[in-house]
Amino acid sequence: MIEESLNVTEAANSMAEKAAMNIAIIGGGHIGTAMACYFKHHNPQARVTMAVRDEGRFAKEILCHDVEQGLDYYATPDLITSDWTAALSGAQIVYITLPHFLIRDTFAKIADMVEPGALVGVIPGSGGCEFFFEEFFGRRARLFGFQRVPFTAKLAVYGHEVNLKSWKPYSVVGTLFSQDLDDAIAAVEACGLATSRAANFMAVSMTPSNPVLHTSRTFELFGATKPGEPLAGRRKFYVGWTDGASRTMLGMDAELHQMIDQIGDELDLSSIKPLGEHYEAPTVEAMTRKINSIPTFQTVFAPMVPAPGNEDASPEGAWVADTSSRMFTEDFPWGLAVIKGYCELFGVKTPVMDGVLSWYADYMGFEYFGPDGTWSGKDLDKTGTPQVHGVRTREDVIRLYGR
Repeated sequence: MIEESLNVTEAANSMAEKAAMNIAIIGGGHIGTAMACYFKHHNPQARVTMAVRDEGRFAKEILCHDVEQGLDYYATPDLITSDWTAALSGAQIVYITLPHFLIRDTFAKIADMVEPGALVGVIPGSGGCEFFFEEFFGRRARLFGFQRVPFTAKLAVYGHEVNLKSWKPYSVVGTLFSQDLDDAIAAVEACGLATSRAANFMAVSMTPSNPVLHTSRTFELFGATKPGEPLAGRRKFYVGWTDGASRTMLGMDAELHQMIDQIGDELDLSSIKPLGEHYEAPTVEAMTRKINSIPTFQTVFAPMVPAPGNEDASPEGAWVADTSSRMFTEDFPWGLAVIKGYCELFGVKTPVMDGVLSWYADYMGFEYFGPDGTWSGKDLDKTGTPQVHGVRTREDVIRLYGR
């Protein structure tokens, strides 16, 4: 069962244990940069490294603004490098903060670099990453994941300055093998993050955070448009959220929880809370008010780029959907499609998900549904859906996540 209280282990509180930590972070984006700064600030004696694409864009000292705590500090990671072998050398725990469509290639790249027995985490742990892990690592390393990111982060200046806010009270952590959970909890807490335990990795991979939240609003914003069709004015992503988006989000969440009900007691998925409970907004109208009122959501823009003729990027000018955004490239194929795949496997009807995924596939030129309307389109191999990764029966699911 899920432990509701925070798991602060004796090992995580040991200064000797903390000082010995060797932490590697793959990715120099918003979350990766913020995590590196926070970990080094929390535990100056730890070795904190960053594996990035372009080390020349990073300052030696990175300025972090912990907005909610009113705390500004400089952090100096021990190594920021495009030499991933050097970054991963000796690391006890590795955090991967890259888009999910890059996870398989990342696993392939680092499999021989990671120390035997190291903990390798995907943040957040959705997207079907568990299907690829054993292909490259076997039991040489140990997979863990977070249900959600531990905080939100936004780069002010790439490689130089980052804002950190919206701390979660704890991060729900799960592992692919239950025997690895104690070590993962201790290591994450030694990095300075409070935790709660997920009983299995499915409780991580099925959490309806971005895969349901982002897809609902993206569908609302662009569902009635054609690819490349200009819209008047740049839009905010959350500000202006409507009952229509709330209805879609809660509908897809309800379909997910019907699937969870089908699993029953065979796997403990009790840490996957309904979104109405997570946001303390049980109705469509309450959810709309809630999303519009969250302070950290106020400044987030929709995935849009200036349309031809608006080269000056005037906010009042014409804008088009940015289909290279992670809200397009990640949250549908490596998020919602994964949830849909499990619902299909357990015989749960998903009319709301089907509508959103059908729109997305048509918009992007993909085929997710076959001519007969079944979940069998030729482009499913570009998603994290379980059916194309060897998980096709109820027994496969219990075997994969019940270890």
